[in-house]
Amino acid sequence: MPQKISNLPVLAKVRDTNTKYYGVPIGFVIGDKGHAGYPANSVTLVTERIIKICCFDAMESGGNSQRQSYGNNRYSLANIRQWLNKSGTGWYQAQHSYDRAPSNAYVWSNYNEYDTQAGFLTGFSPEMLAALLTTTLTVAKPSVDGSGSETVQDKVFLLSMAEVGLGSENGISEGSKLAMFSDNNSRRAMPTAQAVSNSEYTNSSLSASQYWYWWLRSPYSSSAYSVRDVNSDGSLNNNNAYNGNRGVRPASVEYRDRVARKGESRSPPSKEGVSCPDLTGKG
Repeated sequence: MPQKISNLPVLAKVRDTNTKYYGVPIGFVIGDKGHAGYPANSVTLVTERIIKICCFDAMESGGNSQRQSYGNNRYSLANIRQWLNKSGTGWYQAQHSYDRAPSNAYVWSNYNEYDTQAGFLTGFSPEMLAALLTTTLTVAKPSVDGSGSETVQDKVFLLSMAEVGLGSENGISEGSKLAMFSDNNSRRAMPTAQAVSNSEYTNSSLSASQYWYWWLRSPYSSSAYSVRDVNSDGSLNNNNAYNGNRGVRPASVEYRDRVARKGESRSPPSKEGVSCPDLTGKG
């Protein structure tokens, strides 16, 4: 029977069968509903799994020597932020004079460049695209950029330390914790089979049946190049921005409740079933 996604509980799984990445529908979970600081009456969707293995940002052509060697940890300028919010090929546009696209020559050990790949939104259905809401996000600034914080406005984004329940970066509160996160176990995520098979980087622990690392948008602020990420055990970690061995878990797509879904809802929240008009999920 028809129902709204807002009627489903946190952690219910939903998917639009026409919204795809690597050719398969993207699985989401409801991360929160009416989350503080997000658009009013919205539902937050977070990908159930890591959908891609790649770098946060590529090596730079000049300026800060650490960023020339290891990439830039400032989210507002990062390659991954731009890719998540673009459609089609040719998505990359330099964000400053030393910026570089995430091409083969400028990522760690030539792993998982994505400058020639289509932007993430390419695979979204018209209905899903129409439902995305622009969200204002707070991001801590690295000390080399003056510390403090700045805001960005995006439709698809990486989560912050605060939003996954891992505290503040350099005293900056980058939002508040989503309801889906409560402890290390709740933060653990496995990659999709397609993320693993499309990764040039290989590791015995990188598989669709094992937990892996995934990027946050928060910088390791005392550094010019290190970015916070979630460890495979759900704890806090950090890694060089140009490393192409970390996962991307596109976080917090905001879905307009005006779109009706059809399907079923079951309790407790765990599996799948709901659609819009091809959106499916289960509570």
